[in-house]
Amino acid sequence: MAKYKNQLIKLQFFVIFLIPLTPHIKITNFLQLDDLPVLLFLILFFVNIYIKNIQKFYFKEVIPLIIFILYISIQNFIFNNSIIFSDSVRYIFYLLLIISILNLKDLRLLDYNFNFLMVGFSLFSVLLFLFEINLGVDSYEYWKIGFNQNEWIFTNGRMNGFQAGGPNAFGGLIAILTIYCATSNHSNLKYFYIFIGIFGCFLTYSRAALIVLVFFLLFHTIFKKDYKGILVILIPLLITLNFGLIERFTSETETQGVEDRIQMQQTSIADISSRGFYENLFGYGHGNFGIVRNEIKPISEFSDSVRPTGPHNSFIFLLLDYGVVGFLIFLFIFITPFMYFLKNLKLNIIDPDYLFIGAFVGLSLTGDFIQNHSISVLFFLILGKLYSRIVNKE
Repeated sequence: MAKYKNQLIKLQFFVIFLIPLTPHIKITNFLQLDDLPVLLFLILFFVNIYIKNIQKFYFKEVIPLIIFILYISIQNFIFNNSIIFSDSVRYIFYLLLIISILNLKDLRLLDYNFNFLMVGFSLFSVLLFLFEINLGVDSYEYWKIGFNQNEWIFTNGRMNGFQAGGPNAFGGLIAILTIYCATSNHSNLKYFYIFIGIFGCFLTYSRAALIVLVFFLLFHTIFKKDYKGILVILIPLLITLNFGLIERFTSETETQGVEDRIQMQQTSIADISSRGFYENLFGYGHGNFGIVRNEIKPISEFSDSVRPTGPHNSFIFLLLDYGVVGFLIFLFIFITPFMYFLKNLKLNIIDPDYLFIGAFVGLSLTGDFIQNHSISVLFFLILGKLYSRIVNKE
């Protein structure tokens, strides 16, 4: 019976790692394929409560997250006449995820799944790039899963994964996974993780992801005086010179993507600075606005020929959605791990969990990563792991 119970708690966490692997494909009018891992997690959550794998709810630790969920639910009711909406459901899910982690006795279980996911994504990126294979589009009908052909002179295409958000999101996903796996592994296997992770990330041609990945890996290896690690970082970078590494950062035509992001963020900041006190305090509400280059307005006012997005900065996105009040409540979710980080700065600055969080935050300054469920689920999983370490004083 004990073995059976143990397998069920393992299965619940295994399901989490299926989320970045599950594409957004329509099953029915009310159900998408990527909803299934979430539904299975919820079923297993309540089963594990019933069989007492989950016995404590740790209300003290999760109060900030509960307050944030209550705030966005009330705000959405006032703005959109609905308490239950996509973000409230998503953060309730994260709440249950953190509670589950706090009840998990062996956190090493999570590392095995991280390693599997990182190697799998990196090999997927490399192999499908070399053979120029794509697996078709998902319900968003924009980016192909796998190889996406383009007209760049220095490469025939770039890689995308199963998650929403396109190649930049896939590059970010590989980057944070590689940082975590390479820094948490103490054997020579970490050098394989570094090599395959950098190469797989590069083939997404996401500049921000590659910069964050190389910066954090170099920081860790230099701090640890791991000279072999520094050499291993340089080798795949030298190889990528043959695949357009320099051209991706210097090509004039490719600076347009950077200019678009800067323009969207400048437009968002200008909008925040010019809107009224009430809107700054409480925001516009979730899903009530969109951004296309230098335009920010209600989504319904955009023509069908354009794709309104967020500002490509998760923190500006939160300010626009939920205002200063919601933004500060959101930050309060991280106050305990942050204070714990400062208490032992010298050790925590190279801790894999904090490096993962730091890399995710860095990427969130250049993309809507917090709003991308297939990536942010791993962020909240690591946050739950930090909560568990603090509670258990590890």
